[in-house]
Amino acid sequence: MLWDIRARMKPALSIIDLIPNVHRTPALVALRRAVVEGRPAAFRLDPDDRELAFHEASVQLTSPIGARVLKGLYLAGELKLKKPGLRPVPALDAYIATEPAFRADVARILAAEDARLQRLAEIIANPDTARPEELTVALIDKVFTARLGHAALGTLRIGGMDCHRSLAPATLDDRLRAEDKLVIWWLDGNGQRQGDPAA
Repeated sequence: MLWDIRARMKPALSIIDLIPNVHRTPALVALRRAVVEGRPAAFRLDPDDRELAFHEASVQLTSPIGARVLKGLYLAGELKLKKPGLRPVPALDAYIATEPAFRADVARILAAEDARLQRLAEIIANPDTARPEELTVALIDKVFTARLGHAALGTLRIGGMDCHRSLAPATLDDRLRAEDKLVIWWLDGNGQRQGDPAA
């Protein structure tokens, strides 16, 4: 999942805490099962929604889609409560109500990512089409790898600039690495070195 999408999700436990008297850990397990494993079957989601509803990480995240599943579990009596009885959950409802905006953000992010990948493919296919302002270390590295191979060194003309991938020798002051370091650099239109710093 793209970072920009994850950034629009909230920690799952903070969403679970919007339900009064809920046991947090069992609720987290129930939410995860409902989204990731499709249990209970009443909460089946299509694969895209499943990915957008819950994200496994060091801090587990959920979106308004996952919050909607969580509320369904709550209303169905699938969550363990400290005190019996359902209560209104206005804060959870407010988060669920943001689902259309969340989906719009996701669509925009995915469209931008598709455009970025398409542009990258165009540049790899024809490096002359790159604009100087598009040059980055990552872009040059990808073009080198695609056109010459993973460990290739040398110079490629990309966007009208001579772009270099070379090895910088390890120095005595550098105790963290014993081998040479791969560096990528180019001279901009003003003759200034860009990219990785000189060793």
